[in-house]
Amino acid sequence: MEEKYYTPAQVANLLGVTRETVYAQLHRGTLQAHRFGRSRRITENQLKLCLEHKGSDVIDAVKPNAVI
Repeated sequence: MEEKYYTPAQVANLLGVTRETVYAQLHRGTLQAHRFGRSRRITENQLKLCLEHKGSDVIDAVKPNAVI
């Protein structure tokens, strides 16, 4: 079975969030990605793991990179 890879923009579109939100999740470590040069690709499995973990961290809307 071949693994599907998504760009951060594709993940943002699937989830209905901005690309910046996806990059913030990558920076925070709640979403993992493979790096190919300067590009990042997120596997379908990594996306599922992130969504299962969703809701365990509370995010401050004023400071989106801060976890309360």
